[in-house]
Amino acid sequence: MSSPTDGRSNHGRVVIVTGAGSGIGRATVEMLVAEGSHVIAVDLDDASLAWTQGLDSDVLRVPGSIAEEATNRAMVAAAVEAHGRLDAVALNAGIMVSGDINRGTMEDFDRVMDVNVRGAVLGMKASLPAMGDGGSIVVTGSVSGLRADSGFFAYNAAKAAVVNLARAAALDVAHLGIRVNAVCPGPTRTGMMEATDGTPIQTSMTARVPLQRFADPSEIAAAICFLASPGASFITGVALPVDGGVTCGTAQWATYGARKAGFE
Repeated sequence: MSSPTDGRSNHGRVVIVTGAGSGIGRATVEMLVAEGSHVIAVDLDDASLAWTQGLDSDVLRVPGSIAEEATNRAMVAAAVEAHGRLDAVALNAGIMVSGDINRGTMEDFDRVMDVNVRGAVLGMKASLPAMGDGGSIVVTGSVSGLRADSGFFAYNAAKAAVVNLARAAALDVAHLGIRVNAVCPGPTRTGMMEATDGTPIQTSMTARVPLQRFADPSEIAAAICFLASPGASFITGVALPVDGGVTCGTAQWATYGARKAGFE
């Protein structure tokens, strides 16, 4: 773990984390607390944030949907009222719904776009007025926003929008000294992937990861925390894959590990 003085730490910084109830969001809160940050944790309801009560830190909890303006205003107000400023925001909340372009419904599409894209836009618009030089916004994208998957057209479209949103916002606010970046996880052991545990789908997905495993949420959180920190002070507008090598190949040929697992 970084020391409070080496520039890579978020020690003393005021940081909002959305989607903080589980998975990558929870791991990010835990890592920030360990670094000595002042954290505002946001998720749908008090029950999903109850786990933070066990932390050795005064984490502020803001329940509500990030697709609503009121929730985004409340999380920023909580940071400013408690600490007088806002240094970084991890816009991590998101949902995934399966369905291909033929069978997927517009209701599902609208819901995915509402949470994943509208939520990120609202988070940025609420946070930026409270941030100054040295501020950082990190959005959780996905490798599914850099490439496409069969059967997840709404999620693919939403995450692609999030990635380019981060680039566009980075250009818009660079003159203010505020950075905006996207972290793009590959397969990660979160609630979204629980249904694949022990199934051929999990075996097949693992075979396609050059490192031959899913990520732990803490490995994604480490990238988020770095981009939020002063140590990333000259990094803006990037879409950083944290994917075990998934996006470095063409996917036309099986990796060495996949061949050993019986995939050609």
